[in-house]
Amino acid sequence: MYQCITCQKKLNNTLVDSIICSTCGNNYPILDGIPLFIPEAISSIQGYKIEMEEAKTGLTEMADNLDNLQKQLEATEFYSRIKNTLKAVQTNLNVLQEPYLPIIEFLQKQPENANLLAWSMVKTGTTFLDMLPYFYQDWSGTSDFEKIKNRVCKTITENAVDRESVAVLGAGACGLLHSIADFFEISYGVDLSLPTLLAAKAFIGGKPLTFHLSDADWQKITLTPPKISTKNIHYLATNVNNMPFKNGSLSLIITQYMLDIVSNPIGLAQEIRRVLKPEGLWINFSKPFRSAGDPSILGMRKLDELPPLFNSLGFEVINLENERFNYLNLEKVSDEVDTVNQLVHFFTLRKNKLFEQNEASKQISRFFDPNCSSVWNERPRIVNDRNLIFSQQKSFDGTSSVNESLSISIMGHTFSIPLDFAFLLETIFRAIDGEKNLREIYLIQKNTIGLDEKSFLLLIYIPTFPSVGFYVGWYVWKWCIVWHGGLLQLRVLHVFRSEQSRMLF
Repeated sequence: MYQCITCQKKLNNTLVDSIICSTCGNNYPILDGIPLFIPEAISSIQGYKIEMEEAKTGLTEMADNLDNLQKQLEATEFYSRIKNTLKAVQTNLNVLQEPYLPIIEFLQKQPENANLLAWSMVKTGTTFLDMLPYFYQDWSGTSDFEKIKNRVCKTITENAVDRESVAVLGAGACGLLHSIADFFEISYGVDLSLPTLLAAKAFIGGKPLTFHLSDADWQKITLTPPKISTKNIHYLATNVNNMPFKNGSLSLIITQYMLDIVSNPIGLAQEIRRVLKPEGLWINFSKPFRSAGDPSILGMRKLDELPPLFNSLGFEVINLENERFNYLNLEKVSDEVDTVNQLVHFFTLRKNKLFEQNEASKQISRFFDPNCSSVWNERPRIVNDRNLIFSQQKSFDGTSSVNESLSISIMGHTFSIPLDFAFLLETIFRAIDGEKNLREIYLIQKNTIGLDEKSFLLLIYIPTFPSVGFYVGWYVWKWCIVWHGGLLQLRVLHVFRSEQSRMLF
């Protein structure tokens, strides 16, 4: 079923702990039964460890602050809540680390390899800790999840003739994956967050999950695993824009809250069409999105503006409608929480088998070939659109110490960014003037940063949300942050200059 994401050759050299491409030599490690299909996978796994350490540091600092407050406010009305919150944070510290243990164990067996790009290859902006509310939503019997599950199951029953294989993209806590698995001979849960997949696999396998929800006053949640079944479920960590499935191999694709967050929704649609069988189905429920070339001033695409787009991409529209979804409804857990009633586009598409498209090759493979002249000769230019904000933050703790950190904010999502990676981005942005080609830009960064050709092209390749990188499409390559296309403005505060940073080729 799998093919190499670099050379697109069949992968059949499967070992206990890895899958090796006999053609190009790529090594895709397998951690606790979950293969990781990303470029330079062994080195990039370090990014998950960095992610865990950042989250752990945040919780530890919070626990220390709560401990100090507990001592200071022992005789006040806040004492009980402080005490309970401290206990919850300490519990979540242990919960956070558990799914990362296979990753840490794997890295201990590998030689140390400093890799500037490790952070960016797997950076999603969402740690396993951030995914805990979704485990609650998927596995506690919330009415919102039941609504979506029933809707999807009904659509499968009415429209899916071929029941051989299904892949859920953005599987997350894997509640939907488990719910629809009985319809198919084999099911795949696809997500870039390897720790989340490891936790979901363990849970579905029979391991209870107990944690505290910060968004619900740190209330305790205990989830009971589903009854053990013989469902043929597989999990794989990969970038959804470059999946390891063979051409025309899947009966059905489901995307959940995916089109609105991927860097390139058009590229994702093309990738979905590639892996679907003739007349295969695509079921989606995601917030409204927009694609490159859409007038940014108009915002997201309206429902009636979607059919022409999907038709041009080789799909026939079966069903297309607006739904309302109470996103992460925690009312049953706490009386003092807000609910967010979101507009969701629910649609069902069928792959048009008569649509002419060369699916035998993937242009994305060019980014893994330093000898490909067509890559190096492209000339990026800057187009204005969305805000991307780099911030250098300083905090003072009253002891004459100054704590400094860098963060990046993209469409409301904020996460830390290493200084060396931020410097790399600034160097590249400054080199873009509409005249220099990629080879010239590469040489500029080489004198400053020192990335070799292979590493530089990997940076160009990275299209994940909300990682910083380029994306290759059928006709143009685009600098992608969150959305494919549109306006992107880089405002680097304090130590960086303001620059425009939406790049088209």
